[in-house]
Amino acid sequence: MRINPFGILSKLRAILTRRQKQKSIILLLLFVVMALTQVIGVAAIFPFMNLVMDPGQLASNRALSFIYNLFGFSSSNSFILFIGIALFLFIILSNVVSALTVYARTRFVMGLNHELSSHLLAVYLAKPYPFFLNRNTSTLGKNLLSEVYQLTNGLLMPIFELVVNVLIALTLVAVLFVSDPISAAVVLVIVGGCYVVINLKTRKKIRRSGRERLDANQGRYKITGEALSGIKTTKVLGREHFFIDQFNKDSRRFTEVETTIRVIREIPRYALDALAFGTIVLLVVILTIKGGSAANVIPMVSLFAFAGYRMLPAMQAVFASVTSIYFNQPILDTLYEDLVRGPTLPSTGPIEAMRLNDEIVLDAIRFSYPDTSIPVLNHINVTIRKNTTVSFVGATGSGKTTLIDIILGLLEAQEGTLLVDGVPITAGNVRNWQQTIGYVPQDIFLSDDTVERNIAFGVAQQDIDRNRVIQAARIAALDSFITHDMKDGYGTIIGERGIRLSGGQRQRIGLARALYDNPPVLVLDEATSSLDGITETEVMDAIKSASKDRTVIMIAHRLSTVQNCDVIYLMEKGDIIAEGTYEELLASNATFRKMAKQ
Repeated sequence: MRINPFGILSKLRAILTRRQKQKSIILLLLFVVMALTQVIGVAAIFPFMNLVMDPGQLASNRALSFIYNLFGFSSSNSFILFIGIALFLFIILSNVVSALTVYARTRFVMGLNHELSSHLLAVYLAKPYPFFLNRNTSTLGKNLLSEVYQLTNGLLMPIFELVVNVLIALTLVAVLFVSDPISAAVVLVIVGGCYVVINLKTRKKIRRSGRERLDANQGRYKITGEALSGIKTTKVLGREHFFIDQFNKDSRRFTEVETTIRVIREIPRYALDALAFGTIVLLVVILTIKGGSAANVIPMVSLFAFAGYRMLPAMQAVFASVTSIYFNQPILDTLYEDLVRGPTLPSTGPIEAMRLNDEIVLDAIRFSYPDTSIPVLNHINVTIRKNTTVSFVGATGSGKTTLIDIILGLLEAQEGTLLVDGVPITAGNVRNWQQTIGYVPQDIFLSDDTVERNIAFGVAQQDIDRNRVIQAARIAALDSFITHDMKDGYGTIIGERGIRLSGGQRQRIGLARALYDNPPVLVLDEATSSLDGITETEVMDAIKSASKDRTVIMIAHRLSTVQNCDVIYLMEKGDIIAEGTYEELLASNATFRKMAKQ
């Protein structure tokens, strides 16, 4: 991969908003002011040292003579003291300007880190559901929390540092050339040549290391997420060392790459520390050979020494910035598409729920997952009447969950239409349709928070309606347990993923969550499949209570849970092969009878 400065700048311009671009321009102007103050402070050293060595210049130098007469000085010593103090104060001022510029730069870059992370999270949350079927969530988390930070601090910050230090270095070189072209040329060849040689020798390794770091960091996040998310299985099977070994492999690679790049950034400093002293000695020799007296040599050496004091750190910063840009370019390439071309979330205003007055119709639905040619659903036709309870049953892989995801508006069929009261569900109204649905999945996601905030999931604390929380918990047959058996009632912290709760309690919280908004449609995706018989019966009783005056759509693992459904659809290999009540299917379909005996 070759570094393309115009390509990098083009991508950054596309990533930044108009306001962020305006701030960056202001910041660049501050850098220019900072560079000018630094250079003026250095350039003033030469005439000041000349004046100290030869006070007679007051008579021959018009500028000095003008200042001397303007302020009415009576002696050259008092004037030299005045100029020295003024120069000292100006150097302090230039450093204050530099400090303020560094503060402005840091504040801008860290603010940009926040804004880009927030934007990237919004992009990911706006992605359609199929996007997440082929993505590892640990990779998305890594991009949000690690790579955006690396992008802003490892690429954007160095670009700003590169600009200011190039300005400082170039203007200092110009001052030196004006003062003594030969000596300046010697210094430029030695210092600049050192950086050029090191850059040519290391840039390929830097680019390769940047890609390796990205891959190793992704591996670290992936292994960490898998090890901690499956902690119960990991401990029961005794697989701790497997995950530790896998983590160590990527972590060691990440550490080696980071070590390499940090050493490369520091290499010129040690090389130039030795060169700096030798260059000053060489400069003295050159000026002496040219026949200069001490009065002429000392001011020039002072200028070059002070310029070197300013220029060497600037050159080191230029090299470090270029190295960091090389190293972090893969991150920009990785995040560019998502940050620039990613979808946007709809407005945060209230979304009006779609009314269900008559029926839900699945009309000739056909669906295949990306990169597959075999249809998961093959021309499904189903009509679900309002306030009825229907279920889809069948063997694993028959297409039940895919069909539910289409009803939920998470997947869009390649052929056919989902209609609600004759209105097709499209990208324009799918959010309105989803506001009509309460959804209970097989695996309930619970956050490490209170019972109340898990029931009112995703609702700001100040907006939570406690009465609705309690009502939903009562319908889910959970209120008594919460108020009598939990220490802090609805304020009890339930642990990450509800680790302190039983399976039945987690499912009931999931049911209460689905009921919080009192939806007219309730969708249950094998909501009791992981429960024992007694707990399943209790949860099903709660579901039956919740089903009054609602349209209920179920996927059932055990047929005992669907005996009271109005209609049962039997699926096989993406087709509906039979439909009817429990008794009708039991009497007419051999496959259904076989399933009922299991």
